Amino acid sequence: MLRILPQKLYDDPAMRKILVDGHSCIIHKKLDEPVLGKEGYLSTHALTMVLQGILRLENEDGLFVDVPAGNSVFIPKGIYTVSDILPKEGGVFEAVMFFFEADVIRQFIENQSFKNNTREKAVSHLVVPGNDGLNFFTQSLLRLYGGDVPAHRQLTKLKLLELLHLLHNCFSDKNYFPTLLATLDQRERRSLGEFMQANFHKPLGIEDYAYLTGRSVSTFTRDFKTKFEGISPKQWLIERRLERAHGLLVRNHVHNISEVAWESGYENVPHFIKEFHKKYGITPKQFLIESRKAVEV
Repeated sequence: MLRILPQKLYDDPAMRKILVDGHSCIIHKKLDEPVLGKEGYLSTHALTMVLQGILRLENEDGLFVDVPAGNSVFIPKGIYTVSDILPKEGGVFEAVMFFFEADVIRQFIENQSFKNNTREKAVSHLVVPGNDGLNFFTQSLLRLYGGDVPAHRQLTKLKLLELLHLLHNCFSDKNYFPTLLATLDQRERRSLGEFMQANFHKPLGIEDYAYLTGRSVSTFTRDFKTKFEGISPKQWLIERRLERAHGLLVRNHVHNISEVAWESGYENVPHFIKEFHKKYGITPKQFLIESRKAVEV
C-alpha cells in the first residue's frame, strides 16, 4: 500500500516515536524480516540513518541506491520512493528516520552565511557517509529519549536543527548543503500541473496531493481549478484514471481487473468497477474480454 510519510508511520507498531512535533519528528525503526517494494511519498524532507542492515532505494532516474549501515540518505519532500529493507544476515534492520517540516529548514538556512546558487539541480537521494559526530548524536537520542515516556515535543525541532548543523559539517564545501536546502525550499510549491500529470495514477487523495505540492487543501483546490480550466481535482482525477484504465485494457497490458485498478490509482476495486461502468457503460472485465476477442479476430 502506498504511504504518505511520516503520517503513516505514527500508527505503525514497528515504529517507535522518539520526538514528534506535527510532521517534524524522529522515529526509530527495527525489523527482523525483509520488506521489499515498499512505496511511499514524502510530505516533508527526510533523512534516514541506517544503523543495521541495508536500505535500498530507487531514485528518480530508476537507479538503485544502497545505503549500508553507518550511512544516511537525505531525500527531499514530494519524492515518490520505492524501498527494500534488508536486515543484516542473521540479524535485524535498524534505522532512525528524521523528518523536517519547512520551518525547520528555513530556520537553519537563515542562520547560515553562504553563497547561494539555487540554479543548481537538487539531487533526489543524497547519501551521506557516517562519522563519529552523526553516530554519537543518534545513539544519544536513542539513549536519552527512546524510553517509554515521550520527551517534550518542543525538543524535536531543536534536535533537528542540531542534526542539520552536523550534516552541514560533513561537506568540505560549506556552500553545498545550505544551497541544497535553499534550492529545495524555493521549489517547495511544486509545479502543480507537472506533479499531477506525473502522479495522477497513484492511489492518493486530494489531501495527499495538497501536502505533496506544498499547499493547504483549499489553496490546492483553488490553484488546481485555475490551472485546469475550472474542473475540480476530484473530477479531473476520475477522468484521467479511467482514461488510463481504458488504455491498459485496450492494450491488454494487464492480467486481472485488480491490477488495472491499482495501476490506475484505485485501491478499492469495487469502486473502480462502478466508476468504469458509469463512464463506459460496461464493466472492466467485460471490456477486457471484448478487447481480447477483437485482437483474436
